[in-house]
Amino acid sequence: MSITLRGQDYEVTFLGIPVVRVHIQQIPGDDPRLVTYEYTARTKPFFSAIYKVNNRYRVTMDTSMSRIVSYEKEISQKNLQQSFHTLYKPGKTIYSTGEERSTETDRHTMLSLLLAMTRESTPREFSTPVEMEGVYYSARMIPREKSSNILEWKILLLPDGGFPVLASTDLFTSHLADPESQRSIRVDISAGRIVSASFTLSPYTLTARILGDS
Repeated sequence: MSITLRGQDYEVTFLGIPVVRVHIQQIPGDDPRLVTYEYTARTKPFFSAIYKVNNRYRVTMDTSMSRIVSYEKEISQKNLQQSFHTLYKPGKTIYSTGEERSTETDRHTMLSLLLAMTRESTPREFSTPVEMEGVYYSARMIPREKSSNILEWKILLLPDGGFPVLASTDLFTSHLADPESQRSIRVDISAGRIVSASFTLSPYTLTARILGDS
């Protein structure tokens, strides 16, 4: 996978205006059986005056990217300062709120799923379980287009039980599973990296596009 210790930068546009810079990179770890990736999201200086965001998310998975081990986030955005983490143990999920829940299956978070899709080179329709801060979904992955080395996926999130463990959450997480929203991701299957991701909640669209190797 080409998102290495150096990382990869993306620019998020809203109404055609660059508003957020996202950086994804691999974080060194002591366990060779695991990989950790960090997402950082920071608003551009002019947009920070309207809605400042300086958020960090980390996901740790096994090297096959089929099983998540932990998820954590540090949120600093308008009206919200938040620290939260989740441990995924066999048969249970442990939240930093002190709550534990029994689980019957391994689940991705949305961020770990995006990374795992860089390993999918065959345009096949499939479903995978997803957990987002206590709420469960079935993510339906639908291939939409394959041209050259680029494979595009539509992502449907179907409710599958659970309930939130947090009274409030960050802007990204709060709208991600909105039933009226549309999500897609484009992957360069030859390089094993995310090229772009798009989120639409009518009438607005946010699009993150790769800026090249950083």
